[in-house]
Amino acid sequence: MSHDLFNDEEHTAKYRLHRPGYPKKLYEIILDYYFRGKITNERIPLALDVGCGSGQATVDLSLFCERVIGLDVSANQISRAMPNDNIEYRCHTAENLSFLQSNSVDLITAATTLHWLDIEIFLEEAKRVLKPNTGVLAVWTYALGTLDNPIADAIYHEFHHVLLFPYWNVKRWLADDYYESLVPLLPFKSTLRHATIEHRTETTLGHFLGFIESLSGCQTYRKQNGEQAYEDMLATLRQKLIQCYVKTKLRNSTDETTDFDSIKMSVSSPIRLYLMRKNHM
Repeated sequence: MSHDLFNDEEHTAKYRLHRPGYPKKLYEIILDYYFRGKITNERIPLALDVGCGSGQATVDLSLFCERVIGLDVSANQISRAMPNDNIEYRCHTAENLSFLQSNSVDLITAATTLHWLDIEIFLEEAKRVLKPNTGVLAVWTYALGTLDNPIADAIYHEFHHVLLFPYWNVKRWLADDYYESLVPLLPFKSTLRHATIEHRTETTLGHFLGFIESLSGCQTYRKQNGEQAYEDMLATLRQKLIQCYVKTKLRNSTDETTDFDSIKMSVSSPIRLYLMRKNHM
């Protein structure tokens, strides 16, 4: 069933605050596929966003859907989810959609979440509840991304692939190849399309470090090694990144005068989107 890795209350607060959203281009591609290239002001009647977290994609979907249901197994994530009048949030697994009738859903989205699910069971449920001939399944993910400073980027990747390597859930690596290894499992092969959307986020070092703390590997490190080791790890990473972006070397890694949100940076994180349409009963 769905992996419950983002449930701690402090963790979910960081998740909502620091997890990035998705670019407008991604939703434009989904709409173009759903409406078969037709230019229209119509809205998609019902969308289901599985593994919605705190609602980053759910809120975006609500702008072009009549109704959106956001599902997540974490009660804390759901309690912090971003509201809108046409969104209904449920604390629920993606592998059991028995509350939905067969052939009743117009769009199902899995935004950087497919790898956390029991994939084959979820896909069987998705096939059941999607409307035939029109219902669309949209799955997307991004990998680690690339920092705009080459030295900082090397530090970032070493942090993930060396220091945090023992603390990642094995399912997390499915996203590293942009779900290429999962393509054979995807349904409706005759309608399958994919697109890669270039995505660059302008951010600050403070916000980026908050994103780092929201990662499941970091939180597993924290649980296994304790608070002091976790804080020391973050302080070391923080100081290394500061020295990449600031010419003047700071006095020490805990310098309270440092305004991390004044240090500008950008992260390039291409998104791989897979779209497929239910083409049979």
